[in-house]
This record gives sequence, C-alpha cells and structure tokens, in this order.
Amino acid sequence: MKYKTLTLLGLIALTILITLPQISFGQTDIPQELQFSGADFAGGSGDGWTITDDGLTLADGWNTAVYTSPEITAPIAFNAAVPQWLAAIPDGAGLSVMLRTRPANSAWTEWQDSEIQPDWITPDDPLLIGEMLFVPNADELHRVIQYRVSFSRYNGDPAPVLNQFRLTFIDSTAGPTTAELIARQAAINAQQAGSQSANLNNPRPTVISRDVWCTNADCNYDPGGQIYYPASHMIVHHTVSSNQGPDYNWAAVVRAVWSYHTYTRGWGDIGYNYLIDINGVIYEGYLNEDYENLDVKGIHASGANRGSMGVGLLGTFTAPDYATPGIPPSEPMKASLVDLLSWKAEQRNINVYDASDALPDIAWGLPTLMGHRDVYGTTECPGDQAYALLPWLRDQVATRIGLVDPYTYVEETSPAFSKGGTAWNVGPNECGNNGHSYYAWSTTDSSNNVWGEWQLGVPEDGRYRLDVYVPRCYTRAPETEGAAYTVTSAAGSETVIINQNAQVGLWITLGEYDMYAAGNNRLHLTNVTTTDSGSGVWFDAVRLLRVDDTTQAAVTNLLPLDSSWTNVPDIAFSWGITAITPVQSTALQVSSNAAMSDTVAAESWPTAVYSSTQTLTQDGAYYWQVTAVVSQTNGVTVTVPSTPTLFGLDRTTPTSTIKTIYEIPNAGYLLLLEGQDALSGIDGYNLDYRPQGTITWTNWLTNTPGSSVTFTPPDANLTYELRVQVLDRAGNTEPPHTQSDTDTDQAILLPHAIMLPITLRD
Repeated sequence: MKYKTLTLLGLIALTILITLPQISFGQTDIPQELQFSGADFAGGSGDGWTITDDGLTLADGWNTAVYTSPEITAPIAFNAAVPQWLAAIPDGAGLSVMLRTRPANSAWTEWQDSEIQPDWITPDDPLLIGEMLFVPNADELHRVIQYRVSFSRYNGDPAPVLNQFRLTFIDSTAGPTTAELIARQAAINAQQAGSQSANLNNPRPTVISRDVWCTNADCNYDPGGQIYYPASHMIVHHTVSSNQGPDYNWAAVVRAVWSYHTYTRGWGDIGYNYLIDINGVIYEGYLNEDYENLDVKGIHASGANRGSMGVGLLGTFTAPDYATPGIPPSEPMKASLVDLLSWKAEQRNINVYDASDALPDIAWGLPTLMGHRDVYGTTECPGDQAYALLPWLRDQVATRIGLVDPYTYVEETSPAFSKGGTAWNVGPNECGNNGHSYYAWSTTDSSNNVWGEWQLGVPEDGRYRLDVYVPRCYTRAPETEGAAYTVTSAAGSETVIINQNAQVGLWITLGEYDMYAAGNNRLHLTNVTTTDSGSGVWFDAVRLLRVDDTTQAAVTNLLPLDSSWTNVPDIAFSWGITAITPVQSTALQVSSNAAMSDTVAAESWPTAVYSSTQTLTQDGAYYWQVTAVVSQTNGVTVTVPSTPTLFGLDRTTPTSTIKTIYEIPNAGYLLLLEGQDALSGIDGYNLDYRPQGTITWTNWLTNTPGSSVTFTPPDANLTYELRVQVLDRAGNTEPPHTQSDTDTDQAILLPHAIMLPITLRD
C-alpha cells in the first residue's frame, strides 16, 4: 500500500483513548532579555540627545531628537521581540519607539512603530510595554535588532527621559503549526462524547484547547489556586502584535504571547481567557478546570478580571491613520468572535445591550459587552477599528440568543437631540453608549448655561419608564452630584435631580411618565447645578420602556418554530392570542431582521385571527411577529406584540467532500469531512464504502453529526473507496456522488516516530 506522509504531532484516532503528556519544545521558549541604561546608550547615532545620570534625554536647546541604537546581537535567535521601557514623560512631551530586525547575514526589515500595549501593564507597574514584533515569517529566526527612540517637547518645557530600555527575545517556532493543531483538535473532539453546552442554542464553538497548543511543561500546572466567578461581562481586546496574513503560523504567535506573559511578566500563564487569529481559529487561554461551565479570573483588564471573559484578537486594529496603521478584523475573526460571545451570553444570560455594576472588583458600572478601553478609559484597546464593531457585535449576539431589546432609544447623535451653549466637549476615546457622548462642566452660575434636550417620540399612548445613561469616561474629574433633568410629559413638567457620580456607567431611572404619541414629550438637562462646579455633566443616550399593565393580553408564536428551516416556500404560520377583552385587530409581519424594520411579507385583519400562509420568493433567514390590538378595561387600546421568531427558507442543495484521510497505525482511518451550505447549515452526513474495483456501495453511517469520523476496514488487506453525502437543516439532501471522494490508498500516514503514547479502550 502506498502512503503520503505528514509530520503531524499527536493526531489520534477516534477509537483510542489518549494519554497526553506535556512536551516542552525546548529551552528556546524561555524568553531572553537585554537591558540598557546610563552608559549603555553610548555608541548610538542621531542628533539632539544626550546621556545624563537619569538616562537618555533631549540635549539643552533641542525640542526634538531621534536616537538610533547600535546594532545589537540578541542572546538567542528569535521570531518575536518585545520592547519595554521606564521613562519620565512630562505633560506635553513625547517619547516613541521603533524597531527593526534581521537575520545574522541578511537585510533589515522596515522600521516599525511599537505602540504601547496596555493589556500587558498592571496599574502599579511603571514599566511601559510596546507592541510584540514578529519577524515576517513566523518560522524564520532573526538574530540582530536595532531600536530607535524619538523625543519631543514644547518650546523648552521639561524633557522626556528614557531611564531604562529592555528587549525581550522569544523563539516560539519549535511547536506544531496551526494546521497541525486543527487536525489534532478535530481528532480529540471526534473521540469525546460532545459539548456539555450542546443543549444551548449557541453551544461553545470549536476551540483549540490548551492541551493541544500549549505544549510546554509549564502549561500543565496545578489549577488549585485559580479564582472562579460567573461572567457578567465580556471584554474585547487586541494583542497589539504584528499584523500578518492568513498563511502565517498563528500557533507560534499564541505560544509567544503565552511565553511573554508567563515568564517575562511573571503571570504564570497567558492573560486572556480566549484568543482568536485572523483565520477565525479560537484558542483557549488562561488555565481553567472546566471551560464549559466555569469562568476563571484571567489577567487582561485589572479590576475587571474577576467576573469577565476576556477575548484577545491577535493583531493590531488601531485607526488606519496611526503611525503604525492597524487593520480591520477579518470576516472569519468576526464570525468566531460572534460565536464565542453568543455562547457565553446565552450561558450566563447576559443582556448585551445593558450596563451593570456586577463586577465585584470595580466600583462603577460598565457595558456588559465592551472594549478594554471602557474599563478605565486610559487605553486605545481594542483599537478603533475593532471598537467600532461593538454596536454591530451587540446586534449579532442579540439575534443569535433571541434577545429582543424592549427599549426605545433616543441617541444624543440623532436629530431628536438639540443643544445650546458653547462649552461642549465630546467624551474621550469614543466613550459612551454606542461610542459617543457629550459632556459639559458643571457650574453654579446660571449665566453660563449649557443645555441639551431630547425629543421623546413614543409609538403609542401609554405609560413609560425613562432611563438616562451616564458613561464612565476618563476626564480626570468627578461627575456632577446634581444633574437637573426636567421631564415634560402628559402630566406637565417635573424636575429630577440625579447624582451622576454615584451611578456612573449605568442606566439611571428618572421615573415613570404618561406620554402621548402626538404629545410634546421631552427631556431637558442643563449644566447648571446647586451642588458643584467643575464636574462632568453627561449628555448621552436615553431610553423608554412601556410599563402599562398588559398582562391581560399576550400573543405567542407557535409555528414555524424558533430557528427552524424549511425548503418549502409556502410558509404556514400559526399563533395564539390570550386576552380577556376584545381583540380589535391582528397583524402578521415577516422581516429580514429582528428589529422588524425590513418587511418581506405582511397581512392584517380587523378581528382576531390565528393563522395564515405566506409565500416567500427568496431564500434567507427571516423573523416573524404577530401584533394584536386589544381593548383594556379602561377603554384604552394596547398593542401587544409577540416575540419575533427566527426561521429560514433554504432551497439550495448542500455539497460535501472528504477533505482529508489519515491512517493511524493499528487503529483505522480518520476522515475529516467538509460540507458547504448556503444558509441553514449542515445537519449531518451519510457515508458509504466499497472495496476498490467493485460497484455496490455499502452504507456505513447515516446522518451522523460532526466533521470527523473513524473508519475501520472490514478487511485490513483491501483498499476501500469512500464517499460522503451531506444533509442540511432545511431538509435538502445532496445527490449521491457517482465517484468516490477518496480511498484508503490516499491516506496520510502518521509515522510511529511521532505518535503520542496511546492506550486502547477497554
């Protein structure tokens, strides 16, 4: 029999039980460091700098300078380098760092800026840490490095001083590639009984486990000292590391981050709970005894660590006009991020549109789905291009978990908001609900009045709860204790005094008010207070919630079921209406989004109706909702909606192939399956085999889930052909393949020399 050979570390068969020893990939995974201070800076080039007892700084009479170090030979060959520095930087002064590297006898890379990495700095640490720089090819090693420091100050003001400069070198090349990790993880997943969260609508997505990617013996430590706390918040980060292409060895990047966090920072492990690379591959992070059910305290957001899940996007996602421009997160990265956040949000019942003060080590409120910059406001993380995705992320996760936000919002960026006065400020670092807010400084002088007003349009007459949002932003000043909100509703005007400082980062309820759809409902806020001056008065989004007693009526969607798919375009809808008073009218709406703002089909009736059939002409995912107008006992009508229900029409036949076949000596064959479906998703696979040279196919598996299976040949001396057929969730079945997809002669052999020790099942 002929074989293809692939060096694939530790791939295992489904029919065997694995013993996974931790295998160190050598001493080169221990970072090595060089440190420079004082006279060590001598020998550099450039103008305008000098060396003092405190360190490297601007020379007298110079307002800018650039220092370029001599060429430095690293103590080890490296594929990753991290700069760190201690510096005194007065207000108005600047200090920035650039690096370039090369192999021992080759050309330099281009100079690269090294932005400060706040995720890796603790609040009490004076050390500044720059971007982790990777060589252009992750499997290549460089040996020589140079650093360049730029100094600036304004017109003779105090100069910045570089007290100390360090370089950390890491070689993380000696380990399995990402492709090898994916194959190994697929084999492990195929052997296991299945995800513990499989009963969720959004189970935990496929993840490269620590046992697979973290092959250093120090990864396997006693987790007895871990701190666990249920996650109430989810925090998005970026690793501020070099941006590379899809073919880069991202496994080496993850190992380098682990090495730096573990050894150089002294954290004993990688800080993030999860990491995602540009191809959408998810990696488990900080050691957790039970990733499916427990939330371990990582090291990624200081006081917000306990009670949060931190996800690090591998790369730099700053604004495109930065000195070191970032890139937007890739589509596979975004898709995996949605998968991961949807699982945790459903598991922990997290309302991604809300804010909460549930984090036990933080004294203020924070959005339940946020960027790292939202915690303290002192960092750019996760970069502007990733941070701008947060409103989209919230909508995506809400759709996935079936969350329909019951509030009506009025943003301060909308035409429904107006403002007067001149002393306006914009919340720094895009802080605020959906990335924006205004503020003004409080005053007790009414002649310096700055005011804002929201028009509160409501869809129908009723009683509404009114909430205002006060963002937690970094302005180095407290918020006002006497914000004077004036609410105008059907009952007239009422002023409510709110202590914004005591409830910062939260939605604050002003009260309940009767409002008419045709009324002049509005909310007015001024910066004039009786309590303080020079504090922040915040003008951000407000929201309204209908609070009338509608318990006397309810509308319930029955069919189609939630998340169901069909390949029949004539959709039969049915629903139930419970009401103790007359139903005046009923309406059905089908939309392409959960907000029901894009109508695809609709019908209404001047009475109570309980079913309808609608014909859809386009395949796609849809939502359906029924509203009933019901009379209340006081003669006022109320419109009662059902919860939008997701369903889909998919008439496209799926396709499939056997992507790869591996032979595991004395254990059979591992098949990795790949299916493509336009909409509804893969439901399962049928698999057939036949001895090579014969005609008749034998069915072996029917509608089996998962993307990897084990084939044990009936006769070990024969070559077998294999074919796959895929079924989707809408009921479409791929026609049987007329030819085989592969055969056992095409199997990739895993040589005995690289097999992990195995123990056969009893």
